[in-house]
Amino acid sequence: MQIDDKLMHLFAILGELLKKNKSIIATDISNAMLEAKNMPWSIKPSVSPSNSKFFNTLFEDKTNLMQWFAHFANRLHWRQAGFGKLPANISQEISVTELIGPDGVFENPNVRIGLLLQSPKIHYPRHWHTAEELYYIISGTATWATDDEKEKPCQPGNFVHHMSGQVHNMTTYSEPLLALWGWTGDIDGASYSI
Repeated sequence: MQIDDKLMHLFAILGELLKKNKSIIATDISNAMLEAKNMPWSIKPSVSPSNSKFFNTLFEDKTNLMQWFAHFANRLHWRQAGFGKLPANISQEISVTELIGPDGVFENPNVRIGLLLQSPKIHYPRHWHTAEELYYIISGTATWATDDEKEKPCQPGNFVHHMSGQVHNMTTYSEPLLALWGWTGDIDGASYSI
């Protein structure tokens, strides 16, 4: 099975999982993933995440979903999160890849969908952006806080939804975090602020 076939299978799995969340953004992300086979695509040069040492830990999880990720995760084009605005010591520990979107493997001008890998014991500081955002936790438990609320734990299978302009942060503890993320609305990233 080629990487595009594996991605299509993974998109089908994740697209169906996202249907459990009844929000408009979940529907938009699910539809984009399920319709990806009709989008133009190109595999960008492989770049390992800056925190790739945690990949092996993640793939010790033998669930079917994690085994699908194991097929291609190290062949994707990863970059540091934060659009160059995170402190260097933190940006080295949080990597993202865009699967669908203007810079994704599958081109789509209306949505950004990707993966986030955050190392253990890392606090992703309070930040915001105009894009509406949805996370689906795939592996690892982390805490999330929005606005001035206290952090609350989110574990695999949980959704975390941020409205446009909503301030939020997340913290990992003993394990790395792997999450699917999606942006809708104003997805250009220029508004991303710490």
